[in-house]
Amino acid sequence: MQIIETNMEGMWSQSLPKDYMTYRTFIYGITKQSMFPDGVVYEGQYGDKPQFFRGESGANDAIIPLLDHICEIPMPKNPLTDILIEFREYRPKPHRAFLKYVRETASEVGVRDFLTKSGDHGLAVLYLRVLDHIRSFRWRHWMFTREYIIKHTLHPTATGGSPIITWLPNQLTAVMDLMEEVAKGSGLWAVLEEGVWSGGGSLTHEDYILVKKIMDNVVTKKAQLKKEVDKYCQDRGV
Repeated sequence: MQIIETNMEGMWSQSLPKDYMTYRTFIYGITKQSMFPDGVVYEGQYGDKPQFFRGESGANDAIIPLLDHICEIPMPKNPLTDILIEFREYRPKPHRAFLKYVRETASEVGVRDFLTKSGDHGLAVLYLRVLDHIRSFRWRHWMFTREYIIKHTLHPTATGGSPIITWLPNQLTAVMDLMEEVAKGSGLWAVLEEGVWSGGGSLTHEDYILVKKIMDNVVTKKAQLKKEVDKYCQDRGV
């Protein structure tokens, strides 16, 4: 994940925000797009009935969903998550089978509970570190969307057919909510609130410093995200 995050930073110099809209049109799908209000008919296919395929989306990827499933990150039950689940059908069959296996196995063995409810602060710290990489990836994705798309168009729909403003924040907020839940449920938050690491247990001083940095950032980013989303929604009547 560190390599992926580092490479993502290269986007800013390799692809300028002002240029992205010139070719974004070519990765649009059909679903929820104003240019295809009645879908698309493929002559001689699908019984000549209109189809509404989704376009390119980061949700087609298998890397972040793999981490979501291993970490058992709960997504809110809402229409945005329904779209996320629908995207699973757009992945290659082997990817779908593998991710399904990981999702079901992680749930069966209880990965999240093992790492957060064993009373071992060290395990909870490791879990938070992984979650923070997922948060970091999704935050960068949101920044790309904000700087490359939202600031350059009023079109409300992403290439995959999801709402451009609220789609990514749905998943990003879910990760940050879980991080807060883990920090509080594992007892790490209480240690942080004391303001001083008193030593002992499986929590090292380095762990304490790292967790404080991670959770301070989560609180800041969560507030920033809400402010940004609320502003865009208000400005555009979403």
